[in-house]
Amino acid sequence: MRTSALSPKTSLYFCLMVFAFSFFLWLVGDRALSLPINLPVSSLMAFFPLVTACIFAYGKEKGQGVRSLFKRVIDFSPIRRKAWFFPALLLMPAALFVSYLFMSLMDYPLPEPELHLPMIPVFFAVFIIGAVGEEVGWMAFVVDPLQQRWSALTTGIVCGAIWAVWHIVPFIQAGHDVAWIVWHGVVTVFLRIIIVWIYNNTGHSVLMAILFHASANVGFFLFPNYGSHYDPMVTAFVLAAIVGIIVFLWGYRTLSAYRYVH
Repeated sequence: MRTSALSPKTSLYFCLMVFAFSFFLWLVGDRALSLPINLPVSSLMAFFPLVTACIFAYGKEKGQGVRSLFKRVIDFSPIRRKAWFFPALLLMPAALFVSYLFMSLMDYPLPEPELHLPMIPVFFAVFIIGAVGEEVGWMAFVVDPLQQRWSALTTGIVCGAIWAVWHIVPFIQAGHDVAWIVWHGVVTVFLRIIIVWIYNNTGHSVLMAILFHASANVGFFLFPNYGSHYDPMVTAFVLAAIVGIIVFLWGYRTLSAYRYVH
């Protein structure tokens, strides 16, 4: 289905339905999942954007609409330049590594990093599933329609803000304080802008959005030690610099018009 032809009003209805579904998990979701990382049961709401997208797609084009959504998850064909796999998979771990270096220079009480290498593919597989649950919906029913009306940068900010608000209750249930939630909200907006940048430069590949989302979550939860010393304020400043460079080089309108291409 052509999600770019959907109206911003569809995006509004989509978001309202995602929040409505999530509300029921928020009511019972303060229990922790049986994982070494700090995730409440309410984090399972990650699948509601996909569920909602399937409902909308079925209502518009029946089974064909649903099949076309899932096809985008595994479709490599829009990705003409394979070099984009590097930022999709490595940009966020690199940003978190820089954050760790800054924290070390600022004399944060940090432990020695323990990279549990055997856990990386395990967590990546888990977070890939969660990223599929989110990105199919956010990209198809929020980012695509909004980009028909607004610039790519504005779309990233709006979608990122919605994304951040949607996560507030699970973050409270995970025991984070207000400052942490606010700063991670800022991080979330920057992440969505970066996702839109990668998405627009890879032929609107949902697969690339999924890979970046999963790699970001792996970075958050494995570095330095299952996310124990992650400081979103420091990471927000690192990502602000990255987003600033992206906007300068690729332009705010599409985030895909590289200024030094002749």
